[in-house]
Amino acid sequence: MKELTKEEIWVREELTKLWPQLQINEKKVLGTGYQLYGGDLLAVAIEFFLEKPIDNQVEAFKEGKAENYITWIMNIQAKHDTTKFYHQYKKHTIRMREYYPDTYLYDQHKPEDDSDDDLMVCIKEAIKHLDPFERMLVEERIIKGSGYEEIRDKYDIPYYSLSNEITKVKKKLKKLCQHYR
Repeated sequence: MKELTKEEIWVREELTKLWPQLQINEKKVLGTGYQLYGGDLLAVAIEFFLEKPIDNQVEAFKEGKAENYITWIMNIQAKHDTTKFYHQYKKHTIRMREYYPDTYLYDQHKPEDDSDDDLMVCIKEAIKHLDPFERMLVEERIIKGSGYEEIRDKYDIPYYSLSNEITKVKKKLKKLCQHYR
């Protein structure tokens, strides 16, 4: 591991001073998602900042632009679905929301009655009665959150057919458990 230069040490000291404000900015950027992703977004933004040439890092601090730049990185990372943050942190929980109650949104918006509990029991039971191909689609796409391309490559299924079949399975589950909504 290489030793840090004087400039790199200085940048890290300045980041340490700026850290509390960056945490506040992260809370504002994430809003209610802070409980789930707090710390992760800031880590990704700092990583991107530190990958810039050292001259750019030093210049950002000397011109007083480092806070704005790192916050801008956080905004871009949090708001778009093609970013590193989305693929490493957000994607997996978003894919599960509509089916599984173990996510932060379910706890915040849990209905007063137990209809969602009954719905989950119904969905889990319905999955058991799907044919093996449909179960595999539910497992890969909904539970694991795998993308269409990943499933297509893994099982050698044409993209169009895969998309149609996943839509059919979702409709089937919805129809089987519609009496709980």
